[in-house]
Amino acid sequence: MTIAGIIGPDQAPTTFSGLLAWVRDVAALTDPDEVVWCDGSDAERERLTRKLIDAGTLIPQQTGPRTFQCALDPDDVAQVGRHTYVCARDEAAVDPAINWMEPVDMKIILTEEYRGCMSGRIMYVVPFYLETSTVGNPMLGVQITDSAYVVVSMHLMSSDSNMGLAKFGEGAEFVRCLHSVGAPRRAGQADVPWPCDHTKYVAQFPETRTIWSYGSGFPGNALLGDELDLSGVPLNRSENGATHAVTAEARRAGIVSMESWFADAGRL
Repeated sequence: MTIAGIIGPDQAPTTFSGLLAWVRDVAALTDPDEVVWCDGSDAERERLTRKLIDAGTLIPQQTGPRTFQCALDPDDVAQVGRHTYVCARDEAAVDPAINWMEPVDMKIILTEEYRGCMSGRIMYVVPFYLETSTVGNPMLGVQITDSAYVVVSMHLMSSDSNMGLAKFGEGAEFVRCLHSVGAPRRAGQADVPWPCDHTKYVAQFPETRTIWSYGSGFPGNALLGDELDLSGVPLNRSENGATHAVTAEARRAGIVSMESWFADAGRL
């Protein structure tokens, strides 16, 4: 199927040329079977939650009507700090304790990883609105992902007014967040409950307000809206400027928090 066939102008709920161009470019690179524009509605959240239950990603528990266990791939919970990079032109501006790479070099690496990575999957376009940001002003963002789990998680972490295209106008600046689990599917190939890849990267490009994530479905690696400091300083420091590592135990605690959000979300 051609890119025009999966993302024609009649299918996109916006005429914002900058956003449409970016979505088309990503779709051409990643080759999804379908592009879905997310609106943040209750019906959307319910539909995707049911899809995750049917796929075995969310396992209903007997402790409550909205209680789920996530069918994690154990390899996806491990720390990926050594594959997390800040990509800025000036290496001296990045803390020496943080992995650095020249932006062009990282984009060459990840462009090849992204090539065809959504084949056999749905590409979700998720507009969101940050009421507060590191620069003190509200910011618009869009996350592209091939993970329904990520979309539902963004629902649970946002209010209804913080998702959708209502605040996007022609020429608006927005944070570009690109994520893929890195698990393309051949025609007829059965899926797994928690798709991911052995190769994993999270790359922050603070100068262009962009973040790319590849290979992991874990929330800490895949929910990108709060990962980028929009002032241009990477969010790898504590308030006193010290760097800190995210341990495997902290990541496991993160997934428990996600499960509790599912349990506490009264609208699911």
